[in-house]
Amino acid sequence: MKPSTLFFASGGAMILFGLLALANPFAASLAITTFLGALFLIGGVIQAWLSFNDRGGAYRVWHAVVAFLNIVVGVWLMADPLSGTVSLAAVVGALFLIMGALRLLIGMQLPNGQLRWMLLLAGIASIVIGVLVFSDFQNAATAILGLLLGIQLLADGIGLVVFGLSSRNL
Repeated sequence: MKPSTLFFASGGAMILFGLLALANPFAASLAITTFLGALFLIGGVIQAWLSFNDRGGAYRVWHAVVAFLNIVVGVWLMADPLSGTVSLAAVVGALFLIMGALRLLIGMQLPNGQLRWMLLLAGIASIVIGVLVFSDFQNAATAILGLLLGIQLLADGIGLVVFGLSSRNL
């Protein structure tokens, strides 16, 4: 199979999953939360195994504590994905607000030019998204992760399809 066909096919699959995530952002949000829980759990188990097998490690106790916390978070996210989704949505909303404020601060310190205005606009957009998340948190909490996933999958999928088509024409 040619690489251009692989790019095209994987891009098409990403577009399909992106549309499915946008069609049901609640289910996509729960799926993301469950997947993150599994990653935390696997990472915690691996880190615990490494910390117990590292006999001479100077920070062995700290690695064990971090492993324990990862396992607890992983189990919690997988056992109750709805409350995990709400917690993750709060983190995402806060990140939008913080990143927006930082972009505004950096943009105001730059001299006049195209980069300054791009940073200011990106900062304003991030703050608006953060405010929207917290202004209707009940509804946003269960949908924001799925919407962000859907948008990301669509953007990546379109990029891969375009890349596959352009590489096919070379």
